[in-house]
Amino acid sequence: MTTKNIQQRTHIFIAVEGEGDQSTIKWIQYLCDQQGLHVHLDCSVLGGGGYKTMLRRTEREKKRRERNKAKFSILLVDDDRAQRGDDGWSISQLRQEATKQKINVCVQNPNQEGLLFRMLPRNEGLQPTADNVQKQLRREWPDYRKPIDARELQSKFSLNDLLRVAQ
Repeated sequence: MTTKNIQQRTHIFIAVEGEGDQSTIKWIQYLCDQQGLHVHLDCSVLGGGGYKTMLRRTEREKKRRERNKAKFSILLVDDDRAQRGDDGWSISQLRQEATKQKINVCVQNPNQEGLLFRMLPRNEGLQPTADNVQKQLRREWPDYRKPIDARELQSKFSLNDLLRVAQ
């Protein structure tokens, strides 16, 4: 009888603002699985709030999920939240406080809709603002509805779209 070594998945804890962001993480998990990457993206929806509020919720969720032994912890936020002044924290203050808790901050600029807009063909170099990005996105993707579903992302975008924007 031979034993088969099963490669352990690297756990990554990701705290996100809302359901649409959670769908993005589910889609990225799908892409990772398709590429044969042995990672598990453990996602927690924070329900919005300001940067300070979301960081505190992330800290609590991270502690609650310690048994999963996440290799990395990430807080995914929208840049436009700082412009609204929720909690009074800037991105730099959020990053500084998150670093103390060993939490990496990933910022969508200006927000999730901005990322989706730039993933559409020929838009990767554009920098929409929070004021106009929803209108621009709906002009090019009339069926877009918030919060986006992971299956819709999977049918609309590919790994190449994500990599093109990342460059």
